[in-house]
Amino acid sequence: GAEQAIVHVYNATAPVFRDVVFKKSKKQTVEMALDAVDLIKELCDEQSETTWSLEYSPETFCFTELDFALEICEAVKKRWCPSDSRQLIINLPTTVEVNTPNVFADQIELFIRNFSDLSNVTISIHPHNDRGTGVATAELGVIGGAQRVEGCLFGNGERTGNVDLLTLAMNLYSQGVNPNLKFDDIKKTIEVAEYCNRIPVHPRHPYAGELVF
Repeated sequence: GAEQAIVHVYNATAPVFRDVVFKKSKKQTVEMALDAVDLIKELCDEQSETTWSLEYSPETFCFTELDFALEICEAVKKRWCPSDSRQLIINLPTTVEVNTPNVFADQIELFIRNFSDLSNVTISIHPHNDRGTGVATAELGVIGGAQRVEGCLFGNGERTGNVDLLTLAMNLYSQGVNPNLKFDDIKKTIEVAEYCNRIPVHPRHPYAGELVF
């Protein structure tokens, strides 16, 4: 009954996952992604009153060979057939940070330059913070051409966290870029996040810490 919805599917594409975890060839890895797309298309057609978008992530993009990341994402796009009413989001995650932010930005830029057709396709990024550079990775990824960023309030997420959306948003505002996120009442945001997560905001958080804000 939702007016619009995104279905997010991802599968492991990096060599360590293919070889060690799943023991699948590149061809089998592509087939796994396409099987998922076929199922999602079938289920979306059954709920035609909802405007559906597909989000696909090659995990983990930052240490998947660029040519294979392009191959599997091109295959997903061809199978989904994105249109005005059926958008496609290609989400390129640093599931585990392994490079400096400038290297990730280069990967994003090269992916976009070499992708065949971006009509009705949004390039998204999903930075983690394993090296403590999630915000920088997101900012440089956007400079590299990404149109969308996935993250969490105060960076709450698995392991060292996802990119901190508040820091990222405020940094973008400071550079004259409107991220379309509203933080007019940071105090209330802090209260709700701390209550829901039972994790305190660090007192030296750049924009929300009690020693800063």
